[in-house]
Amino acid sequence: MGLDQNETPSFFKFESLDIYHKALDFCHAVSILSNDCSNDAQRLVVNRFFDEALKIVTNISEGSTGTKNLFSVSLQQAKSAIGNCVLFCSLAARHNLINAEKEVFFRNALMEMTKMIVALIVSLQKHDPIDSPL
Repeated sequence: MGLDQNETPSFFKFESLDIYHKALDFCHAVSILSNDCSNDAQRLVVNRFFDEALKIVTNISEGSTGTKNLFSVSLQQAKSAIGNCVLFCSLAARHNLINAEKEVFFRNALMEMTKMIVALIVSLQKHDPIDSPL
């Protein structure tokens, strides 16, 4: 059974999670905003926005390597980073880094990721004892 040329083998559990890929895409979209920065204030907003977006992805990948309890805590931290991204999304709009359409796009992605994380937390708590390994 061979791999498609475009298919990357997945050794790490988190790579099979849809939320991981959604968060990675979001992080990439935020990073592109740095191309439009024309002053220090805009760069500061984009850098902080990117840091929070990166925390979403990082918490998902790091948490998935531990127990279900640890993963749930990491997912809660990812959810907190999403809340911070909402703030930086608003700031990016106020600094004219994104237009209204892009702001709606970012906010919809943040809402979708929140729902996905909550569903994953509920799933983790439903099936097995919380302290069992993943």
